Amino acid sequence: MIPRFVEDKGVSAAVKEAQATVGVIEDYRLEELLRCPFRVTRPRKEYPGQPRKDVSWRQLVQYSASYIVNDYFSLPPEQRSAGAIERSAYHRWSNRAYKFESADHYKHMRAQTVSNLTRFLQEGRDLVPMVLFESFRRYIPSVESDVSFIVQMLHRTGSGSQSPYVIHKYLVDDDPGVIIGFRHLAVLFCSEAFGALPGRIEVFGVLSGNRYVFRPGPEEVAKAADYIRLLRDYMPEAGAGPRYDPNRPSVCGKCALRTECDRSARHDIAPSERRILH
Repeated sequence: MIPRFVEDKGVSAAVKEAQATVGVIEDYRLEELLRCPFRVTRPRKEYPGQPRKDVSWRQLVQYSASYIVNDYFSLPPEQRSAGAIERSAYHRWSNRAYKFESADHYKHMRAQTVSNLTRFLQEGRDLVPMVLFESFRRYIPSVESDVSFIVQMLHRTGSGSQSPYVIHKYLVDDDPGVIIGFRHLAVLFCSEAFGALPGRIEVFGVLSGNRYVFRPGPEEVAKAADYIRLLRDYMPEAGAGPRYDPNRPSVCGKCALRTECDRSARHDIAPSERRILH
C-alpha cells in the first residue's frame, strides 16, 4: 500500500482539548531519553557538562550523515555514486574539529561515517524515495498526545500501488534501546497516520556499520502504544532507564552521572527480531 497521510475527520471537542493540554511526543526527545535518561530528567545544575545549547561530536556526526543521505537520494539514480557521497561529505562534514576527542578522532569518525554510508547508500542506489526527511505530526488517541515523527527516507518495495513501503533510519549511535524505541514509535505513528504498517523498518548504524531489519505485524500496534505511554509517563520510575555501559566509553565514559547509573540494567534486541548485515 502506498502510504498516504490520513486526515483527521470529525475531531471532537474532547480531543481538541486534549491536544491543547498534552505535550507533544517528539521522536528525537525519546531517543535522548532512551540514550541517557539522567541527562533528560535530571536538572542540569546537578551535574557538570556542556551548555544547554551546545552540541556533542555525536550530534555533529548525525547532522552531517543526515545531510549526506538527503543529498544522495535527491540525485537521480544515474548520478548516485561513491564520488557523489564523498563530494557531499566534503561540503557537509562539520569543520568543528575541536568538538571531537582529538584530531585523529575527528578524521577517523569522518572516514568511518563516509565508508559505512557509501556501502549502505550504494546498495540502495536505485531506490525511489517517496518521503525524504519530512517531519509529520498527528494526534494519536491511544497515547492521548500529539506525536512528532521525522521520516528520514521512505520508499516502496515495488511499482504497484499496493506495494509495501519501507522506512529507513540512519543512526550514529545504534544503541539497542534507541532502536527498540524507534521501532515502537514508527509502528504506532505509521499505523495511525499512514493507515498501514511499513513492510519493513530498516535501521542503519552509521558508525557501527550494522543494519537492523524489522518486519512489524498488526499485533505490535497495541504493544507500541503501551511502550510509548510508559516512556512518556513512567520511564524514570519504572527502572527502564539509567544504565552505565563500559562498552560504550564514547557515550558513558566521561559522563559525570555514570556512578549513579544502574550497571545491571540493559536494553537488548531479541535475536529473532534482529538481522545484522556486516
